[in-house]
Amino acid sequence: MKRFLLSSRWLVIFIASLLVIQAAEARPYRGSAKWSWLLCKSQDASTPLFNAARYSRMLVQLGQGGLADYWREVSYNSINVDGSAVHGWYTMGKTTAQMNALNRSQRVDACIAAASAAGYSVPSGNQVGIITHPSIDMFGWTGGAFLPADVDVGGTAHESGHGIGLPHSFSNDPDYRNADWAQIGEYDNPWDVMSWGNAFSIVTTSFGNGPPGMTAFHLDRMGWLPKSRIVTFGADGVTSKSITLTALNASNISGPLTVRIPFDPADLQKHYTVEYRRKTGWDAGIPQNTVMINEVKKHDDGSYYAHLLYTFSPKTPAQTLNANGVTISVTGINPAGTQATVAITSDMPNRCLQGYVWREANASDHVCVTGAVRDQTKKENDEAASHRNPSGGAFGPDTCLAGYVWREAYAGDHVCVSGASRTQAATDNADAANRANPARIAYGPNTCKSGYVWREADEKDWVCVSGAIRQQTADENATAASRRNPSGGAFGPDTCLSPYVWRDAFPGDHVCVTGASRSQAATDNTQAQARLLAP
Repeated sequence: MKRFLLSSRWLVIFIASLLVIQAAEARPYRGSAKWSWLLCKSQDASTPLFNAARYSRMLVQLGQGGLADYWREVSYNSINVDGSAVHGWYTMGKTTAQMNALNRSQRVDACIAAASAAGYSVPSGNQVGIITHPSIDMFGWTGGAFLPADVDVGGTAHESGHGIGLPHSFSNDPDYRNADWAQIGEYDNPWDVMSWGNAFSIVTTSFGNGPPGMTAFHLDRMGWLPKSRIVTFGADGVTSKSITLTALNASNISGPLTVRIPFDPADLQKHYTVEYRRKTGWDAGIPQNTVMINEVKKHDDGSYYAHLLYTFSPKTPAQTLNANGVTISVTGINPAGTQATVAITSDMPNRCLQGYVWREANASDHVCVTGAVRDQTKKENDEAASHRNPSGGAFGPDTCLAGYVWREAYAGDHVCVSGASRTQAATDNADAANRANPARIAYGPNTCKSGYVWREADEKDWVCVSGAIRQQTADENATAASRRNPSGGAFGPDTCLSPYVWRDAFPGDHVCVTGASRSQAATDNTQAQARLLAP
């Protein structure tokens, strides 16, 4: 139940996974993460300590306190390892010394080749997990993991996390660096499995140290949080409020699981997250119940990473923040420990979308316009006196010279301008809501590229599709009952009337649709990653 500190040997191996090649990912990730786990031993190896049955319990069987339970629980049943299996031991055609001399790709190939020679080929679409005896290396890549024979649940969770596309977590500590080739702050969120090797742990019954849960950004990024349980602060136009958060590992309690707080109109993917972690379950090894603030920002590789914000002396998760027009303050944790309250303010609702600025026809005029219109407005204000009739008239001293009219950008705006400028002011006023408050269009890590929207077959369906497909999906949901067989059938109450079939947009999606719609859902799923705005 303490922070897990590795020996220098294993720390080097864990840190080495920083060098993982980032291949194409599969986000949002939902359903079965099928793994082919291959047990491979060197040509000159002794008898392995564990047999395949033990690794099967650890890696693929539910109810054993191992990897299968971990992923199902932390993903809120979004993913599972159904269809995974353990194979081996296979004897590779190389000695331990020869294996150590190979590069990582060659090490992977050596084990796969041994399995193939023994009659097993990894099915297309499966992730490949390799466990070697004796222990040679430890790393993960999108699509696979390479592990030592004495690996624990924490190590398998971390590297298989890479296998399904999870990146490392970071902190804001400028002095934390695992190695001279690691990035500053990398591996410095001990509350997150993707910092394993420098993380809090539990002791499992049978499989060594177990990892903590995941930071909210990773859960959001993978598409595992229901839409209704994410608050995008400021999207409703409110600049200040208190929010009661439910602990990430108490999802049976109602309430938001995280707050996403965008703060940069020029990059709506940049944001703060606030989450609450409770000392129980996989998080039983953390020091105490605590609220955590992360800053999500882009790295040089174009991807966005979560950075846990600390205060220092002593180094602890920050409980307050005042930066980038945002303030956050933890105001309380309820006696049951399941919820925490935070007070937040943000100036984003009062800001303009990128490309627009306040018009400032007067000090309180925050209508968003182009820079050219603001410049024109300032010029009109400066020249106001010269456009009034010095002799007065029907409107007294506010009477305009012939050819000019009141601008009326706001009530009582009697600056005399051209008719075209008055029309421009009216147009800008009418479109003001569409140009203001960037928070309302900050959609987080699953933001779709232009031309796509979320399918929303259910609250965790973040797959990006065309607008027509989203409407079709909504229509199918609305007519679902009429397409089921009222008499039941082979699939009970979910049996479809002929000729309908289950849509299967995700596991358990038993809405009855046409065969063409089912095929469309499958196609859209394969394109999900490519349609996301940010990697």
